[in-house]
Amino acid sequence: MTKIIKKQIKNLEYREKSIIWSLFSVFVLLLVSYGFLVSSSMANAVKRQDLSKQNASLNSEINSMEFAYLEAKNSITMDLALKEGFVADNNEKFVSVAPASSNLTLSINEN
Repeated sequence: MTKIIKKQIKNLEYREKSIIWSLFSVFVLLLVSYGFLVSSSMANAVKRQDLSKQNASLNSEINSMEFAYLEAKNSITMDLALKEGFVADNNEKFVSVAPASSNLTLSINEN
């Protein structure tokens, strides 16, 4: 009888130990996962900040290019065009097209 009880106690101890080790393993796995997710979040935040700075820099560059384009566009005159070899065309022809909305109608079904 005593041997049976000792054997059952050992079995209970073994089960408890295995349960504790399983819970500890799950805890360690969750802790490692948490660390990985936090580090990934921090890395993504840093990348987002860098991309934001790069975006601001590119927007500034685009604005300066647009300004240079407008300056070049406004500097073109008829005298400059004639000097570069262009000729004035006095035979101007224009084409007009009827608006597409004139063919549209509204149809209401009253059922």
